[in-house]
Amino acid sequence: MFRKLLIVFASGVILSIVAFGAAWVIGGDTFRQEIHENGGWNFEFGDDEKDHGPDKTRTFALQPGSHLAMNVPVQLVFTRGDKAEMVVSGPQKVIDRLTFVDGKLDIDGDMHMRKGLKVRITAPEIESFDFDAPGDVTLTGLDQDSLTLKADGAINLDAAGKVRKLDVQTEGASNLDLAKLQVQDAKVGVDGVGNVTIGATGDVSVSINGIGSVRLVRKPAHLQTDINGLGKVDRDYQ
Repeated sequence: MFRKLLIVFASGVILSIVAFGAAWVIGGDTFRQEIHENGGWNFEFGDDEKDHGPDKTRTFALQPGSHLAMNVPVQLVFTRGDKAEMVVSGPQKVIDRLTFVDGKLDIDGDMHMRKGLKVRITAPEIESFDFDAPGDVTLTGLDQDSLTLKADGAINLDAAGKVRKLDVQTEGASNLDLAKLQVQDAKVGVDGVGNVTIGATGDVSVSINGIGSVRLVRKPAHLQTDINGLGKVDRDYQ
């Protein structure tokens, strides 16, 4: 699952020096800070199944409509369902140090990780997802009035379903494919080198700060754009 994420991450790395320099200047303090800091964990791409010993699974209860934040690398799948719960699997030494407080999944202390934790979420709806670490994310069967997505870093995300109002904010080298998500109104903000594909048909507002791009696959009734830097909006519809 992490092959797509690795491609996304690599594409950000091989950007030209000129483009990266523009992002460094234009992207602001958040983009620069992202390069120098981590969230208490050290992450490497890899497939070592024996990392930190045998696997373990923990289950966390959720409230429908929760606001969730992933502060650790994840391979996350959300499926709409009646039972609200989050099941997390991974190396035992990592799972034992997980904390889940006020909707935030985190690790107690520093931790070296070679792969993202497997997270399976089932709920009638989730009000918002905040990804603050590398992740490979799939959201299926969405059917709700509103949804907020925040991606900070190397996030590869695919979503399908139906949402009336969508708010998307990305920082870093994220790739969010929302083409299969039926959306009426949308607000999209891209800081850094991220890419967002979306098909909202109502009122759409796009703000790009840096060299990111937004691809529109359906024609919106009203489109407002604000681009600061080398970013672009592609109108990929007839």
